[in-house]
Amino acid sequence: MFAYTFPKQSMFNEAFCRDTSVKIRSQLEIKRRRGDFTGAFAVYGYLKDPENKNHLVADTYAADVVRDIFRWKMDGISAGDIADRLNVSGILAPMDYKKSLGMRFSTPFRTHTHACWNAATVLRILKNAVYTGVLVQGKNTTPSYKVKRRIVKPCAEWNIVKGTHEAIISPDDFEIVQNVLARDTRTSPGSSTVELFSGIVYCGECGASMIRKTVPSEKKKYVYYVCAAHKNEKICFAHSIRDSVLENMVFTSANKLIWNIIGKSGLRQIAEAVAMEKSGVGRLQDRLDKKREEAERYRHLLHSLFESLTDGVIGREEYGMLKRKYTALLTETEEQADHIREEMEQAFAVSREADGLNIAKLDRTLVVLLIARIFVFRNKRVEIVYNWSDAFWYRNKSSVFGFINEKQSGKTGEEAV
Repeated sequence: MFAYTFPKQSMFNEAFCRDTSVKIRSQLEIKRRRGDFTGAFAVYGYLKDPENKNHLVADTYAADVVRDIFRWKMDGISAGDIADRLNVSGILAPMDYKKSLGMRFSTPFRTHTHACWNAATVLRILKNAVYTGVLVQGKNTTPSYKVKRRIVKPCAEWNIVKGTHEAIISPDDFEIVQNVLARDTRTSPGSSTVELFSGIVYCGECGASMIRKTVPSEKKKYVYYVCAAHKNEKICFAHSIRDSVLENMVFTSANKLIWNIIGKSGLRQIAEAVAMEKSGVGRLQDRLDKKREEAERYRHLLHSLFESLTDGVIGREEYGMLKRKYTALLTETEEQADHIREEMEQAFAVSREADGLNIAKLDRTLVVLLIARIFVFRNKRVEIVYNWSDAFWYRNKSSVFGFINEKQSGKTGEEAV
C-alpha cells in the first residue's frame, strides 16, 4: 500500500510552518527589543531569575570570578596566564560550573571530560558587554525555517538594550579593558604580562612603530626601543632609546600631569578605595574558606573509609582504590588553598599600599589609560600624547589613582614632583 500526499495538503503544511516561524521570530524580536533575555543559558557570571526566566541576576560566586578576571587584565596579565591562575586555583571552567549547578548544558566542541580555562574563554568574558548591564542579542540568524545555516547580522541590526540587569563590571572599567585589549600585543618569552609600552611607542621622524631590542652584556641585559623602519628596511635614521630612560621620562611627566590636574584634594580617600577594590581580599577569603571545607570533607571521607574497611563493608582492593582517589583530591585541594593564600598575601600588600600619596610606578593599564602615543625623535626628544578631555579625567580619576601605591623614600607629594 502506497501513501500519497495531496499537493494541497503539502502546500497547507508549508504555509503553516512558514507562518509559525514568522510568528516565533516576531515574538523573539519583540522580547529582545524590550530587553528580555531570550537565550537558553545565562552567560557565566549570571543566572536566570527564578521568578522571570527572561531576566538575569548575578551569580555571587561566578560574578566574583569575572571581577577577578577583569582586575587581573587591568593589572596587565595576559589572557593565557589568567586562565592558568584560574586552573591552579581550582575554579571550575564555565561549562563544568554550569553542570555543577545541575544545568543540562552540552556542546559539540567538547574534547575532554574535564573542561579547563583557556585564553579564548578568558577573552570571550573580557569582551562581553553583558557584564556592564547591557544585553546584546540578535547578532545572528538563519535565512529561513528550512535553512539552519547561521549568518551574522550587521551590527546596526543587533538588539542592544542598556540597564536590563545588574552590572558586574562598571562601564568605565570595561572601556579600559577594551582599550588594553586593543593595544595588547604578544608577551615576551617567559613573561606573563604585556610589555609596558607595547604598541604605543612610535618614531617621531617617520611615524613607524618602535620595537624592543635586547642587547646582552656580561653583567645584565639592556633593552632599547629602535625604529622598525630603520631596523627592517634600512630607511629613516638610526636612533634608539633605553627602555629605563623612557619609563623614567613618562613616569615624571605623568606624575606632574596628574598632580597638576587633580591636586592632592581627596587623594588618600581615592587611593584607599581603589587599592581595597584592587586587592580583592574579601573574595579570596571566601574561596579559601570553601577550599578548607572541601579539604576537611576529604579528610572525613578518608577516616570513614578506614572504618568501612575494619567493619567489613568494603574490601581491601576497593579500599585501596578509594583511598588513592580521596588522597589525590585532598592533595590537590590543599595545593589550591596554598595558592589562594599566596594571592591573599599579595592582596594584603596592595591594600597596605593605600597609605601612600605618591605615584610609585607606572603599570600597563595606566599607560594605556593615560597615553595615546609616545613619539621618540633622533635627538632623544620624547613627545607624549595624552588621552585628554575633561570628561575623560572626570570619568577615569579612580582608575588613574589605581597606581598611587606607596611612599617614595618618605617623600611628600611636593618633593616627588
